Amino acid sequence: MKNYLFLAVVAALVSCQTATHTNDQLDGFKTNQASADAAFNLFENGSLDDMSEMYADDMFWSPPNTTDSLSKADWQSSMKEWHVNFENFSFDERLYYPSVDESFAPTGGVRVYGTWSSTHKATGAATKTKYYSVIEYNDEGKVSGAMEWFDLGGVFDQIETQTAVPEDAPADE
Repeated sequence: MKNYLFLAVVAALVSCQTATHTNDQLDGFKTNQASADAAFNLFENGSLDDMSEMYADDMFWSPPNTTDSLSKADWQSSMKEWHVNFENFSFDERLYYPSVDESFAPTGGVRVYGTWSSTHKATGAATKTKYYSVIEYNDEGKVSGAMEWFDLGGVFDQIETQTAVPEDAPADE
């Protein structure tokens, strides 16, 4: 009977153990979190060439308006286009969390939440949108993949709303 009780206690203790993650797994996240934060700062400041150096040449990019995986050249072109048309970028309320695998172990990737604000250059319209991204890194510490989600159409709706002519406005003669 003592043997059964001993086995039951041992079995209970073993079954209650939770998976533990090494500090090395979280160190990768912390390093990549700092890298992601620096990249967002570079975008805000318009330092797109410096930002681009943080991304691998063979990286993939999945922007919010498609499910396609696009190239670094496509990503660079899009980042430049944002700066051609908008200014006063601000990425606020930044929250960083580790990406995890199926067993919830950190992978070194970074999940990012925040709010982007900017001003449309042509109209002066202020824009604001919630943002979410998952960023993956290669062994060299460069971004190997970036998947983004935000309301792209909503950004342009904000511009239209702020610059629309009221229906009751007098017509130009």
